[in-house]
Amino acid sequence: MGRASPSLLVVTTDPSTIAGFLLPYADHFRRRGWRVDAATGRGDRLGELSAHFDEVHEVPWSRNPRDPRNVTAAPRRVRALIRRGGYDIVHTHTPIASVVTRCALAGLRRRPRVVYTAHGFHFIAGGRPLANWCYATAERAAGRWTDRLVVINDEDAQAAVRLAVMTADKVVAMPGIGIDLDAYAPGAVTDAAAVRSRLGLPGDAVLFTVVAELAPRKNHDTVLRALARSAQPGYHLAFAGEGPRRNALADRIEELGLRGRVHLLGRVTDVRPLVLASAATVLVSRQEGLSRAVLESLSLGVPVIGSTARGVRDLVGPDAGLVVDPDDIDGLCRALDDVQRMPTGGRLRPVLAEQLECYSIGHLLRLHDAMYADLLAS
Repeated sequence: MGRASPSLLVVTTDPSTIAGFLLPYADHFRRRGWRVDAATGRGDRLGELSAHFDEVHEVPWSRNPRDPRNVTAAPRRVRALIRRGGYDIVHTHTPIASVVTRCALAGLRRRPRVVYTAHGFHFIAGGRPLANWCYATAERAAGRWTDRLVVINDEDAQAAVRLAVMTADKVVAMPGIGIDLDAYAPGAVTDAAAVRSRLGLPGDAVLFTVVAELAPRKNHDTVLRALARSAQPGYHLAFAGEGPRRNALADRIEELGLRGRVHLLGRVTDVRPLVLASAATVLVSRQEGLSRAVLESLSLGVPVIGSTARGVRDLVGPDAGLVVDPDDIDGLCRALDDVQRMPTGGRLRPVLAEQLECYSIGHLLRLHDAMYADLLAS
């Protein structure tokens, strides 16, 4: 008898991670005949997953590390799923789900091969020492049940070995999680002009866009303060994303007198027209893995004002935009002015085409093919 087709379980804390980034992987391996399941928590995008997976399993965990379910109900549920599923490979993403899943494997007689993709470690250069120690200790503990650690920026690759999270032979460097370069080519989008009309922008307005979850680490406050300090009243700012800081940001917009110039758009299904309608995108995060929002902007030929955080600075070279310290409000003000002198659209994309190719989804799928084949063979 021939060997049964391989089976894969994709694990995240929240379904938005799968819906936003990982569906091409599920589709790819199912086309190859694999059984591909998902294990994730509750969320408003859970319903999007069923068409892409053989089964979707709900796990009672939370992004809040203090939630007691993360050490009680969630490990029991994960252990039962893996025992019943008999998976060949379990691939985890996002910190809580990854730590819980890997620790839940302790004591299993038959353990699947385990891959963890770190979308940016939570211990970072310049971070609080105690927090860094806690995060690194948790990663080291979970690393005992990890066969491959995928890192997506140079700083994380070095830190993983230096802090003994994983031995060098088990660390796999990959350039992000992939982007469809054809879908994000400037010519693939035709309705960018309508964005300005929908936002009610004056004819002389200059639009800047931030595509990011409304979370503290994305540092939206600095962008608002820079806009308020700018001497250009025609500058407008759009935030595309949802998150826990939405209400706080709405209050901050009022405090800074920016009503009518800042547009909280919520989750935008297709950001391409919005990005193309912008003079530049802005991402001054304090922490990133390897920002796909930056890659999407550059692929569309729109320059980026990015922070010095790893995963942003790695992408924003002199041909692609400007880099500022995430706390430098005056520097960000100057960048809003200076970035408009950079080439855009059809002039910027050819300059970056060769650099962007390694970030394509096709390239990343081939890298995952090779990694999984190596694990199965071993």
